[in-house]
Amino acid sequence: MRLKTFGGLWVENADSGAAGSPRPRSLAVLAILAAAGSKGASRDQIIGVLWPESSADRARHVLSQTIYGLRKELGTEVLLAAPDLRLDADRITSDVEEFRRAVREKDWAAAAALYAGPFLSGFYLSDAPDFERWAESQRASLAADGLRAIEAQARECTASERSEEAIQLRRRLTQLDPVNARYAIAYMEALAVDGERTTALAHGKAYSDLLQQEFDADADPAVQQLMARLRDVERVPASPDVISPVSAGASVANTVTVDAPVAAPALPNARVAFHRHALIAAGIVGLGVVAAIFGWRTTAVARDTPPILAVGRIREMAAPDSVEPAELLSEMLATSLSRLTDIEVIANSRMLELMPRNADSAHAAVSDVARRAGATQIIEGELIRLSGQRLRLDVRRVDLERGVVRAAYQVTGTDRVALLDSATSLVAADLRVGAPVGSLVEASTRSPTAYALYEKGLRAFYQFEIADAKRFFDAAVREDSTFVMAVYYAWRSATPGAPDQVPLAERALRLASRASARDGLLIRTHVGFWRQEPLSIAAAESLATLYPRDPEALLRAAERVPDLARATMLANRSIALDSAAGVLPGAICRLCEALSLLSHRYNWADSLDANERTLRRWIALRPADGPPWLALSQLLTGVGRRTEAQSAARKAADLSVRGAATFWDIDSDIRSDDFDAVDAQCATGLASADLSEYGRHRWACTIAMRMEGRYREAMALHRDGRVPGSGRIRRDLPADVSLAILEMEAGSPIVAADSFMAMARRWAANKREPENILARNTAWHLTLSATAAVAGGDSLRARGLIDSIEAIGRRSLYARDPQLHHFVRGLLYSRANQDLAAERALRASIVYPSNGYTRANLELGRTLLKLRRPTDGIPVVRAALHGGISGSGLYVSRTELHELLAQLFDAAGDRDSAMVHYAVVERGWRSADPFLRPRYEAARTRLATLRPRS
Repeated sequence: MRLKTFGGLWVENADSGAAGSPRPRSLAVLAILAAAGSKGASRDQIIGVLWPESSADRARHVLSQTIYGLRKELGTEVLLAAPDLRLDADRITSDVEEFRRAVREKDWAAAAALYAGPFLSGFYLSDAPDFERWAESQRASLAADGLRAIEAQARECTASERSEEAIQLRRRLTQLDPVNARYAIAYMEALAVDGERTTALAHGKAYSDLLQQEFDADADPAVQQLMARLRDVERVPASPDVISPVSAGASVANTVTVDAPVAAPALPNARVAFHRHALIAAGIVGLGVVAAIFGWRTTAVARDTPPILAVGRIREMAAPDSVEPAELLSEMLATSLSRLTDIEVIANSRMLELMPRNADSAHAAVSDVARRAGATQIIEGELIRLSGQRLRLDVRRVDLERGVVRAAYQVTGTDRVALLDSATSLVAADLRVGAPVGSLVEASTRSPTAYALYEKGLRAFYQFEIADAKRFFDAAVREDSTFVMAVYYAWRSATPGAPDQVPLAERALRLASRASARDGLLIRTHVGFWRQEPLSIAAAESLATLYPRDPEALLRAAERVPDLARATMLANRSIALDSAAGVLPGAICRLCEALSLLSHRYNWADSLDANERTLRRWIALRPADGPPWLALSQLLTGVGRRTEAQSAARKAADLSVRGAATFWDIDSDIRSDDFDAVDAQCATGLASADLSEYGRHRWACTIAMRMEGRYREAMALHRDGRVPGSGRIRRDLPADVSLAILEMEAGSPIVAADSFMAMARRWAANKREPENILARNTAWHLTLSATAAVAGGDSLRARGLIDSIEAIGRRSLYARDPQLHHFVRGLLYSRANQDLAAERALRASIVYPSNGYTRANLELGRTLLKLRRPTDGIPVVRAALHGGISGSGLYVSRTELHELLAQLFDAAGDRDSAMVHYAVVERGWRSADPFLRPRYEAARTRLATLRPRS
């Protein structure tokens, strides 16, 4: 038998095509198990999707009945039941499992054939919203892989000149995603190359009509421009002088010569000037389309795989005394070529990044940098002045491995930008890839001054002279406020928190559509991640897919994608590329950024061994770097390796890492549960006359006092400014969120619920921040309000907030927030003694085990203890102790976590570990407020019982 899930959901017999007719719930169970693959799914997982609101006993009974019914409906047993449920591969196969295997193996032909439509299309369970949410998430993931497979197979067919198959695949893409402009353009271009210009125009009109009817929107400008070129193609003469054979003995396939359009005189009206360049570009791109349709191609290109291009030196023979125009022309041509979406072009910024300081721009030096960047061919040439105002641009494509010229291009005209546009279109036609839409000026700037300043800024930026780079970029933006890449790098060079940082980010995002494909995605990913923009995740995936050998693209994608495994893969690929190319001393170290990112992601996932391996790998690769030593010190402190942590902190200080010398203070003492050291630090820090030092200690010491159960002192510090143990009163700082947390934990939870609600309303009324930032803070404070309400016995209030938390949390891009409603549900289940339902909900709420809402770890640990599964609870609670003091230490006190860990180890029969954690509780709560006395006595008594008698 075979389970079909794409385009519907049914079971078919491999021989007759017919099978039994399982009921919808039975089919849903099969779909869940098919999606789970060979690892299967537990009964609790299936229950959580199909019967989440039922009691545990009833849900298990209904699942058993469904499995029994499935056996009767199909006439055979198709499930294996130990230890988890999974499909019996000998009796039933599934298209979704085969599809995922094909995608993993990059068997695009098989994957494209298997993806027959959306996952479970048309199949619904009206009374199972959790199943619909599960199906939607699976559908989105599989759709992305399906479209990727079909597109990859279409490219393979095009490369092997199977044009009919390629056209059919591209048509499928337009059917699966009919409003995607990129799919529409690729389909139309494939038709045009195959001589089906009328069909291509018909599809363009259908695409335009669809957008107008469904969305009241105009077609993408690129589609409109392509349609215009296809309509005009018959009126473009194919001049016999366009291509001339190479002289005897030349080592190129052919030379292309074009007389570039002559630029009109400069006009004072900027809008008119913009359209002039756009018209010039349209003519050039039209030539590129004609070249594609009529088969202008070189024998060399037909024989080889597409090259990876870099741009070397374009010498300015028209101004031989100036070295700047040569560098400027190289940057401009690299930007122009980067608009080619079907071929990889090394960004000029990457070339500058790898260029040694004070290196000359001779052919050998530039070629070496191009090789290290991964290029296989380099473009170099000259700009020569002819009579009058006329110029000639001669460029050559040179094979970096053999040093031979693969092709040469010659363009004449009076406008530098038009010459570069023409050269780009000729390279595109020669390599049989789509010509870029529009002109270079649209992706960069009309101002030579702005371009020159931008190029100087890039050189300074990639030599880590950030202040100088910022001045150059700012000057370029002043020359042309629409120069998108200058705006982007001005944002990257801005000091964190500087007044212009946010405006620059907003402007870069607004202008991203003007940049080249690669740069536009880079901006949407990088700036979008910083701004928490919703589309940044999709941009990151596209960036990684389209530019798999670009370390900057891979790093920014790794930074943004939510999945740890994918982020790890992308970051490691970026590290490998940078390691192969070599990172220059004194230059931007992207490799360091990637390793830091890996460490950060492992830390949040509580993958301590992987985090330590990453930091030691960083140290091995860059022994003179201090930051990995500081990060290692923090990691070792969190796991109790205090001596090693102190040694790592001293090493970081020796390497002049800012803050390393002061790390080993109250932060590390708190994470080491060294209460005596914490008290000494607080006595000194809270007496400091320096306001910032006092503020830092007030925050940290409040966390420490909660650990020691000294709530009355902590509340007096925040409410009245009374400094513990000194009699001093300081009202330098207002109360912050710490006061509400203290109220929640120390007997006034309803007051705290009101305080958190007031904070949520202030965020909801804020109009200055982006919507997803407002959603993040509103959902978070509503969750804290619900937490406090449950603690105060007002379950009704908490239940009334769940829908708001869920709806608002979905609008946040922070992975924790869409899951917060599960925590409140779990809390309510727990209070109602529905422990299995509580476990499922609380588990669903935990995204970052070490740095999320660690009260969820505490509540889940308590639930697992009630369920008599202490060994399951130990890693959950222990993970919360590994976070920083503003994570686990803020949302729940470390001493409470130690108390629960002691109880879990005790219940699991691990006497020694239980004693360790009971001892922390005994030391921490010796001077606690009276309301904690019973818990202190219980811990002290149990510790005495466990200790061996002398």
